[in-house]
Amino acid sequence: MLELVGRYRILEQIGEGAMADVYRAYDPHIDRPLVVKVLKAEYRQDREYSIRFLREARAAGALSHPGIVTIFDVGEIDGYPFIVMEYLDGEPLSEVMKAGSLPPADVISIGMQLAAALGYAHAQGVVHRDVKPSNVIVSPDRKTVKLLDFGIARVAEGDLFEQEALKTQIGQVVGTPRYMSPEQALGRDLDGRSDIFSLGVVLYELASGRRAFPAANAATLAAQIAQADPEPMAKVAPDVPRGLQFIIGKAMSRDPAQRFADGYRMSEALRRELSVSRTVAQEAAARHDYVSFAVKLAALLTLITAAVLAASVLTAVVAQRRAMRDVALASGQAISSFVANNAALRAVDNAALPPEAQDWLPVEVFVRSASADRGIRGITVVDAAGIVRAASQETRVGQPYRAPLNEEQVSRRGDIAVTEVEGGDAFRFVRPITYAGRGFGKVDVAVDATALHAASRTSELALLLVSIVTLLSVGAAAYLSGRMLKSPIERLREALLEIARGNLDFRISHHRKDEFGELFEGVNMVAQSMEERLSSVEAMLLDVPAPPPVRTEEAPKPETVTLQQVEGARAPIPPQSADPDDAEAPPTERVRTWAHDEDEDSTVTGDLPDNRF
Repeated sequence: MLELVGRYRILEQIGEGAMADVYRAYDPHIDRPLVVKVLKAEYRQDREYSIRFLREARAAGALSHPGIVTIFDVGEIDGYPFIVMEYLDGEPLSEVMKAGSLPPADVISIGMQLAAALGYAHAQGVVHRDVKPSNVIVSPDRKTVKLLDFGIARVAEGDLFEQEALKTQIGQVVGTPRYMSPEQALGRDLDGRSDIFSLGVVLYELASGRRAFPAANAATLAAQIAQADPEPMAKVAPDVPRGLQFIIGKAMSRDPAQRFADGYRMSEALRRELSVSRTVAQEAAARHDYVSFAVKLAALLTLITAAVLAASVLTAVVAQRRAMRDVALASGQAISSFVANNAALRAVDNAALPPEAQDWLPVEVFVRSASADRGIRGITVVDAAGIVRAASQETRVGQPYRAPLNEEQVSRRGDIAVTEVEGGDAFRFVRPITYAGRGFGKVDVAVDATALHAASRTSELALLLVSIVTLLSVGAAAYLSGRMLKSPIERLREALLEIARGNLDFRISHHRKDEFGELFEGVNMVAQSMEERLSSVEAMLLDVPAPPPVRTEEAPKPETVTLQQVEGARAPIPPQSADPDDAEAPPTERVRTWAHDEDEDSTVTGDLPDNRF
């Protein structure tokens, strides 16, 4: 292995091309790693190969672009032609492709960079002629790519060096067959649009994960490239956005006039497609960051139902409590009235007697008997002097009557006062004992309200359970209804996303006879209309011929006749003078002509006999 090329120290061999060995090297003058390409030994003896090898340096060395590998030095030492270029930390795109197809965004990004690099090179008059994955280096972060190996590049126009030194032999095919353009496979003259075709093939394989031209041998491959179109990407990779499919298809048009005129235009088209793809992806991601319609519907109807039930239950509970209180009050008034009436006669009789002669025993017996009722909390009978004469609590008998304090008055009708016993578990009724319009004392009756409150709580609990069951039922029904609507909405959303991506060759299949059916039909009509219009626009774009390459020197135009005219000419042609008036002008020599058949895409050149045109 070589150890030194010029001032460059060879460290190791890192690759091998068709014409050169590739080494990782070190430049001690500027302390940086480099790549040195040295022409192989079997080619160094052939001057043509040496010229072609050094052509990479002269072509690429004049280029300065972020997407093109930089050439630092070129020369020949001791019969070793070499090229020195920047060392790139990355891997060939061909290695990346082994893992399968790439996401559309990555394909577009790679295509943008390569198209921009080719656009710059074409603007400088350089045609690469060998664009392929192994000639593209991908950075470790997969965000940057660079184009290398201009070893078979050709300067289309310009004065970088003599035009004659740049031409390959007539009929010689240069380039990697699988990525050649049709005109390159046929050995015709090339311009930058040939590189556009090759880039289209690379992007096709990146996006689809399969070869554009899968022929097994060179002859079949050349026929496929020149005469056949690759399988439509819509069939082999339907997930690829329609816009990217169109760009790749346009780049791979067999007719150069139907391709992008230059790399800049292709790069701009890819940039617009990348912007659209990112916008669609962001909107699609944002659409998934939400509460589903079924949940929203269930929550909304449940909230509405809960509000209605709350208002209804509250109204019902208030009305029920009021009604139960009225029942309790009516019952307590009746009981207090009954006690007062039973105590009235004895109170009237005892009012005319001195205290020691009064007899309250019948009243005490009655009070003791009535207090045994579970609905009565307590009874107190008070005489006109304010002395307790009978009570459920016998210790209070003979004591002055003291009205309870801190009890909330519930109602008062005339002389009848109703208060709520502290704790709310009883109502107290205080009413006078009257006879013949005169007062003879009063009665204090406390009616128990515990059973009443228990019944009220039971009723309220039942209402609460009914409300919960109702809310759950409404929520479940609303959620299921939303789920039923989700399926057609999802289909409609997917269809609209396909349209947003530019994929119009689809239709929503359905048998619905409702509003969703009408929506599906509307989307189908929109897709069909847009597809027809897009096809028309594509046809118009593809029909626009690209301007022919600008030449610095116009070649003389040869005389042109059809093959029918050539074959049909049987009689000898008399010699013609240079001047029709000069009869002595010598006859013309055999003329080199170009015979072109309007129905054939071929040209025949050569010297014809004197008896032909």
